[in-house]
Amino acid sequence: MSRLIFLDIDGTILDGSRGMPDISDKTRYAIGQLQKNGDHVLIASGRCKGLLYKQVYDLKPDGFILCNGAYGEFAGKEIYSYSFKEETLDRIKEVVSRYEGFYIFETLDRAYVESMNGVLFRSFADSWNISPDFFSEDRVIAPILIAMIGFKDYADFPEVIEDIREYADAIPHNGFSSFDINIKDVNKGTGVKKLLEYLDIPRENAYCFGDGANDLEMLKEVGHPVTMGNCDKALDAYGFEKTADVLDDGVYEYLVKHKLIKAL
Repeated sequence: MSRLIFLDIDGTILDGSRGMPDISDKTRYAIGQLQKNGDHVLIASGRCKGLLYKQVYDLKPDGFILCNGAYGEFAGKEIYSYSFKEETLDRIKEVVSRYEGFYIFETLDRAYVESMNGVLFRSFADSWNISPDFFSEDRVIAPILIAMIGFKDYADFPEVIEDIREYADAIPHNGFSSFDINIKDVNKGTGVKKLLEYLDIPRENAYCFGDGANDLEMLKEVGHPVTMGNCDKALDAYGFEKTADVLDDGVYEYLVKHKLIKAL
């Protein structure tokens, strides 16, 4: 039976914030070998399609779980999709205004911001190396699948999480004064469950590689959860198997060690 391998992007197969903006040759080789063996490789990311790197598409993954689980596709076919209710978006705007922050509402392909000239927003976009072409100040008509919000400093975090908890899920970005805002009770784990069901593959045949807080739910949904050596320390409490740092080809090292692929 085929195996299903879920790969996060940032901090798992590349890490632009630490000088690794491209996917290594070993990781590319590993993904190619998995697919040659008949296994399915899926990218599982908080990013929407419009924010995916070209090098991720060049891998030719078999499918995607995007927007932290709000959208899933396999072999080019949409499997499921969730979107925010308008009243929830209004509540997010209210919280952002109260704490003098910014918000980004993402469709599958683009994003809406209230103002592209805000200092906080510009600092955030620059730090994530996001092209201004991705954003629009004109309210998009397409469904909103995920949001991001940001503030001046970490001191606001507990209050923001508490204010949002009832109607959306807030996940802090590691090292940034910002959050992913997920549709309530929708996450990467949601996508893993739906893809496993769609492909009729048992969780014992599923592997997941991740490094951040938004990877926790999908790590819990597979038989073989693996965290990167550079993972968020909060993940260590769950006792997942750990591989090497992304800078040291952790995905490749695990796959070779466990004989899922042959060494390069």
